Amino acid sequence: MSSIGRRTLQHIADSLSPRDWAILRFLSTQKFASTTQLCRMHFTTHATSGAATRACLRVLDRLLERRLVSRLDRRIGGIRHGSAGFIWHLDVAGERLTRPRGAPRRHVGDPTTAFLDHHLQVTDTVVTLNELSRHTALDLAAVHVETDAWRTFLTSHGTTAVLKPDLYAHLSTPEFDDHWYLEIDRGTESTPVLIAKCRLYAAYKATGRAQAEHGVFPRVLWIVPTQRRVQRLEQAIYGDPTLPNRLFTVITPDQLAATVDPGTDIETPESRKEES
Repeated sequence: MSSIGRRTLQHIADSLSPRDWAILRFLSTQKFASTTQLCRMHFTTHATSGAATRACLRVLDRLLERRLVSRLDRRIGGIRHGSAGFIWHLDVAGERLTRPRGAPRRHVGDPTTAFLDHHLQVTDTVVTLNELSRHTALDLAAVHVETDAWRTFLTSHGTTAVLKPDLYAHLSTPEFDDHWYLEIDRGTESTPVLIAKCRLYAAYKATGRAQAEHGVFPRVLWIVPTQRRVQRLEQAIYGDPTLPNRLFTVITPDQLAATVDPGTDIETPESRKEES
């Protein structure tokens, strides 16, 4: 495969629309996104989800031809889900255009199923928060993904620790201002591992650094795959006397909107009526 020279790359950059740039920056941040997630995020003015999907695929195919994006061989839901199940990531040109100056090149590699499943659920959470911001009075003032949300600190024992939330989100309305650390659990870790991470949040809270940064210590929102896992983690948190249990909320993905904005009742692109 031939390389892309600077002049060609600049020509490609000059031809991109604002939406093209938004898609590239989104993939740069999230690493992976499905066709459906990109439709929900960037193709929001179409009358039906079918029209949005067709428009999204036309744009993605154009970006694919220019080596700005690529897609994995595997699909969400397999072949029967068709092009809507494609999983997209940046290709060489897109990576170069979005790479911060002086930063090393980012390699996609061949992600494991567990790694990909986790990243796609993180992406879905970001998309849902953006949908809430578009369709309700909730303002998504800030969202930081993974490394941008991580914080290094000294514990009370003088050891260095790193808090690694999957997301940090600042949400507000005229009535309230909320800060959240979000943990996306896919059922692959044992309950003791999750409790160890809860204790790390408690240790970080004790430093006062987050309160100085945000004004309050963000609440920790665990998003787990099943109601049974919700119950297990809640029982473990409440059963640990070292944890401030009011700091933690445990939900399933479908409860996200009602948790961050209890008054919400939105219609997202996924709930629009399909064209007959």
